Amino acid sequence: MFKKTNFFTILTKILVIILPFYVLLKVFFENKLQIPFFGFFIKEFLIILLIISFFYEHIKNKIKLKLDILDYLIFLYFIYWISISLINWLWINSLFYWWRYDFLFFIIFLIFRHSKSILKISLDKLINLFLISASTSLFLWLIIKFITWEEFLLNFWFVNYVSNREYNWWIPIYHWLDSSWLRRFQWILESPNSMAFFLILIWWTFLHKHRKKIEYYIVLLFIILLSLIIITYSRSALLWIWFAIFIITVLNIKHIYKKYKKESIILLIITIISILSFSYLFQDKLHNIFLRDWSTKGHFHRMEIGIDRFKNHIYWEGLWTSWPAFRKIYTKDETSKQVEAYYIPESWFIQQLIEWWIIYFSLFISILIIILLQTYKKSKPLFWTFIAILIMNIFLHSFESMYNSILLFLFLWILLHKKD
Repeated sequence: MFKKTNFFTILTKILVIILPFYVLLKVFFENKLQIPFFGFFIKEFLIILLIISFFYEHIKNKIKLKLDILDYLIFLYFIYWISISLINWLWINSLFYWWRYDFLFFIIFLIFRHSKSILKISLDKLINLFLISASTSLFLWLIIKFITWEEFLLNFWFVNYVSNREYNWWIPIYHWLDSSWLRRFQWILESPNSMAFFLILIWWTFLHKHRKKIEYYIVLLFIILLSLIIITYSRSALLWIWFAIFIITVLNIKHIYKKYKKESIILLIITIISILSFSYLFQDKLHNIFLRDWSTKGHFHRMEIGIDRFKNHIYWEGLWTSWPAFRKIYTKDETSKQVEAYYIPESWFIQQLIEWWIIYFSLFISILIIILLQTYKKSKPLFWTFIAILIMNIFLHSFESMYNSILLFLFLWILLHKKD
């Protein structure tokens, strides 16, 4: 059974297949079947097993880890966190949620960056598994969307409470745009922004898989994915995608004109027709769909509060003082809507500043910059994808969708693997 594979490889395959369905499985088994901690066992517990099997394979095969500056920065990041935690006497549950939300994707980094010798499957084959799983999820949505609508998810114990998700509420069947009555695409994930993150991952893996050829079906699937991202109405994702498309087109304009002149004209005409059609159909709702003054003001207001908190506590406030950990630590009254704006800065980067001060933030940024530089040399689609995700995290806390972050960093680190 293990002649051509090992436990580490099997666990990796399971993780890649199961994560696109993580939210659905967690909600169904924990809420409907009342099986506690099911989500933990299909994500965190699997990763614990992955860590154990990682060390087992290295010890068994006498493989020595060769570390470099990126590894040392991660370790320094971890040591700094331990030091601040000891100084602040953090609670055990605070430490658990920090590990779960803030550091888990870096653990995935440390594992898969040094897994070349023990992972018995190629990146392309792992991408195939992910695309099959993700495509199955999207195909099921198309069937359900046009037959039973999102109300079908009530059978899996999602809730018929729409709009924004509230603390201590189960996951709603959909989110809508206030004053527009449009259902935002989220399918079996917990929010439209998480779905935009997920679709960007599919976009990159698909482009990477077909990076050496351009066929009509590839362009068609690209348009379908772009359309799905559009109906999430995630502005941070949309802005960066259109900007990335513009930059990529400008940088490759000569090549596109010489080899794909006819195709480009057709695609441009389709794009213009689609934009005009959408503008006509939703002409009374365009302002609410894209500008959303109330949402924009709310986001920037919370970011301003977060920056002021950093200025007023120039050293640190601690792990439990910002999203996502604070909702797991404080009481329900302390996490009410009235005080939520104080605790949620709506930016992963501002959150880092609030919790851990400038040193921790600088380590975090340094790690990301090194990753970006290495990614640019390996895969241009992944480079732009990674920037898109980072841009989303300036205005959102997208890394919180840990199933998405795990997949991103898993593929990322395998691509940037280091020989031991």
